[in-house]
Amino acid sequence: MNTEQRFAQPICQALDQGTCALDASITERLRAARERALARQYVLATETQIVGAGGTALLHGHEDERHPIRMLFAILALLLGFSLAYYWNGFSQADENEAIDSALLADDLPPNAYLDRGFQAWIDQDTSPER
Repeated sequence: MNTEQRFAQPICQALDQGTCALDASITERLRAARERALARQYVLATETQIVGAGGTALLHGHEDERHPIRMLFAILALLLGFSLAYYWNGFSQADENEAIDSALLADDLPPNAYLDRGFQAWIDQDTSPER
C-alpha cells in the first residue's frame, strides 16, 4: 500500500461513519447534487475548445455570435499569405531565369551547342549553388 492509500483509508472510514448518521433527506440531496456535478463535468469535458496562440478561444462548444467572423478572417489571412508566397516565388523564379538567359546571350556559343543533349545538364550544374 502506498502513502496516498494509507492517508486516504482513515479519511474514507470517517466519511462512511459520518454518512451513516445523516438523515435520509440529506443523503438524497447529496446524491442528487453529486449527479448534477457529474453531469456538468461530463458536459464540460465534451465541449471542444481550440485556443489560439494569443490565448483566445476560436471555437467553443456553445454558439458565439462572433465565431463565424473570426473564422472567416483567419481563412482570409491564410489565403492572403499563400497568395503572397506564390507571388514572391514567381519573382524569384523569374530572377533565376533572367540570370540564365543573360549568361546564354552573352556567350559566343554556336546555335548547335544549344541543341546538344547534355547542354541543359551543363547549365543546371553550372548554375547550382556552391556548397
